Amino acid sequence: MKKKSVRNSRLGLANWWWLALGLVILLTACTVKEPDKSVESDKTAEPAPAERGDWHVPGLVDRSGKPIEVPMPGPTTGRTLDVTKFGADPDPDSKDDAAAIRKALDAAEPGDEVLLPAGTYDLRTTDPADESANIVLRSGVDLRGEGQERTVLLTSFDGEDDSRVIRGSGAQDVIVADLTITSRYKGPLGDDPENGDVGGGPMYGIYLGAHKGTASSRILVENLSIRKFKRHGISVKASREVTLTGNSVSEATAVGPGGQGYGIAIEGSVKQHDPDATNDSRHNVVIGNTFDGRHLRHAILLQFPTHNNLVAENTITGSILDAIDLHGEGEYLNEIRDNTVVGGQRAGIALGNSGGAKNKHDASGPGNWVHSNDLIANRQGVLVILGTPDTLIEDNRITSGDNSRVGIEVRNAPGTKLYGNHITGGTDMFSGIRLIKDRGADGRGKGIPSGIRVKGNVIRKATNGIRIDAGKNLCIMENIFDSIEGDELRVANGIEVSQSCP
Repeated sequence: MKKKSVRNSRLGLANWWWLALGLVILLTACTVKEPDKSVESDKTAEPAPAERGDWHVPGLVDRSGKPIEVPMPGPTTGRTLDVTKFGADPDPDSKDDAAAIRKALDAAEPGDEVLLPAGTYDLRTTDPADESANIVLRSGVDLRGEGQERTVLLTSFDGEDDSRVIRGSGAQDVIVADLTITSRYKGPLGDDPENGDVGGGPMYGIYLGAHKGTASSRILVENLSIRKFKRHGISVKASREVTLTGNSVSEATAVGPGGQGYGIAIEGSVKQHDPDATNDSRHNVVIGNTFDGRHLRHAILLQFPTHNNLVAENTITGSILDAIDLHGEGEYLNEIRDNTVVGGQRAGIALGNSGGAKNKHDASGPGNWVHSNDLIANRQGVLVILGTPDTLIEDNRITSGDNSRVGIEVRNAPGTKLYGNHITGGTDMFSGIRLIKDRGADGRGKGIPSGIRVKGNVIRKATNGIRIDAGKNLCIMENIFDSIEGDELRVANGIEVSQSCP
């Protein structure tokens, strides 16, 4: 049966739940120590432009703002080719099964399906035409196992540059489903975000990219378990209409700088800012996946000028750095909704990133929409920094934990809107919402919050409610405070705050 398409969840801007109490503005001086946002490096290019062209509505919409359905690959209409008939041995520790899987793929025609019966398939060789990959996908041909933990692809890659278990280059109309991708790596798992010289296994579990400027598209990756990789569990680069759902990602072997330890990464092209290009990265869907973040630098990452993607209904437990990260290279008009992030060591959701000593990142692009997420016991629930503009943050449910510092933190983030968020709990110096100066990254992104709108939020049982230490052109109105131990609203001397938002 053909998979249902994925739509934009809803359109419009603020949906305010609580419109009741006005505020009494308290002008009180205060000083806040600004926590660092971890530095990292990756392949980068010139700073991405802040413009969004003629795209103006976030999420799964077309250029005019009309909701679209992301197309899925069609159902199998032809034969089912069993890899054991081509010489694959599903018993563990066979000589090599990769060659037999490649033979089955070569024999398939569009509409066929290559089946890997339950068992363990040893991948010891690479594709003759692509020494970086064990298996190369063919357009129109599905690759399917018999269950996430019943069919296992076990690669012998161990730290080789750009190594990929499964690669799709300009592939179209393909389903990859119902299997595990892992490696023979026996060393420790990644846990040090400053160490880039450890780890093994393949660089990528699955890598989907463009070929001669043509994107991979109409790809479904479903019900996979991916573990013991070094860089990305699933990497989608310069591609569109890729749906990743029901997958489980964990156990990166490294989490150091330079792009290590990402669970799922959706990327645009480094030097491509043209939405009309055939490899423009948009309309990708990351939905209903699970991440054990104890050995992941980031669970889900968007970077370079990728836009109008949907990240929804994922569950992330723990993360070494920001769990869902818009990586500070112009990512714009993406929708981040209905995710559950629990116990991250940094932010549950972050927009903007400083980059590293070699490669410089800064702001995410304009118009990203972060809403209806459950963010529990992270250091920050949502963090917006380094000049990231025009983010809408609404209707999120943020619950603090013992190590939480702030529910929503806004630094240099012009035009950010905080509407209808519910923030609960918090001890010590915790604040439900905080606006502070951005120190920048070597001068990039330095500034103060400006044009910020904070309306209709509810903060309960917290040490402090809203704390304003820097900013201009600020509007704070119709927020609700309940059982606040310290200050409901604390505004530093010299800062003007309006109670009437346009």
